[in-house]
Amino acid sequence: MLICGDCSARNKDGERFCSNCGAYLVWQQAPAEAEEQRPMPARTSTGPGTSIGPGSGSDVTTAQLPIVPGPPDTRPAVTIPGNVGVTATRDATDQGAPLDERQPGKAGGHFTLEDTTPPPRDESPQFPGGLICRRCGAGNKTDVNFCRQCGASLKEAAPAPPVPPWWRQIFSRSKPPALPAGTRPRWRKQRRFPAGAVSVLTVLGLFVGVAFLGRQVITAAVLRGVDEIWEAPAAVQNPGAFSSLEGRGAELAFDGSVRSWASKDAAQPGVDYLEAGFSAPLRLTYVTITSVASGGDQDPATERRPVKVEIVAFGANGDQTSLTVKLNDSGTSPQSFYVGADQTSTVKLTILESTPPEGGRVSVAEVQFAGRR
Repeated sequence: MLICGDCSARNKDGERFCSNCGAYLVWQQAPAEAEEQRPMPARTSTGPGTSIGPGSGSDVTTAQLPIVPGPPDTRPAVTIPGNVGVTATRDATDQGAPLDERQPGKAGGHFTLEDTTPPPRDESPQFPGGLICRRCGAGNKTDVNFCRQCGASLKEAAPAPPVPPWWRQIFSRSKPPALPAGTRPRWRKQRRFPAGAVSVLTVLGLFVGVAFLGRQVITAAVLRGVDEIWEAPAAVQNPGAFSSLEGRGAELAFDGSVRSWASKDAAQPGVDYLEAGFSAPLRLTYVTITSVASGGDQDPATERRPVKVEIVAFGANGDQTSLTVKLNDSGTSPQSFYVGADQTSTVKLTILESTPPEGGRVSVAEVQFAGRR
């Protein structure tokens, strides 16, 4: 932190001029030069016990000391430190006076300031929304009065242009730096590696590759989302079963009542089944199975409940979609299973396993279907 000796303002290390008053900070950091010897004035010497004045009646001895001139000034012109392009030269009328350490560009003192070379352009990043010096192009804060690089006034400084968004910075091509005076550009084709474009293409390629590899998963997720939104209950036609007990036919498993279907004979795993058709092919989304109906005609002591069922959806074009599900032995709670089969015309539910007792019939309380056209 640099403290200005003129206005006591605080400045950052490395700044050349005070941002508040424009004082040159480099001179204030350098040690002061030793003062030169000045010509001695004439003295008058009196002896002890003597008095000076008319009528004193005493002898007065007066000694005139010689004036010794200072050595001739052979020092060259002083260049201001910091490479700011300003040179201080002595005034010919006062060769013996020391240099007046004032801000470059201010009048006064025993030297004059002359611009020999333009100041270098600021290489530090500009302050967002700050002021741009019109003399050297350095970026400055908005609450300062003088440029921190060359000390010029910022009264007519233009604000810094806004920072472009990141996507423009990627595709923008930086301008070549300005050439020094007296030099010519090299007529050589320079190839610039398009790092920004390559980065964008790489990211897009990764997205396309992931989408291609997981296209089936993505497609299935999209279809399931659509199924969840547009699904509706599907009416059943032509219900059937491998065998049915008298008075407890297959139609009772699809009518939504508390009555249930039961097999005619003892349960035969992998053989007993229920099937149903639809009036028009549809996309089968869900199959809901209820093992026991509360208050129905089932007898838990003699009838078996299914615990493992194979669901096969037959399409109108001959395709088949198979799904094996396990049912929880939860009594009257319905259990739903997602199928997602297109153009389904018929569904068959084969009972693979069922609960005890041994030798009992197998029964199903209710089967419901949902789908969309």
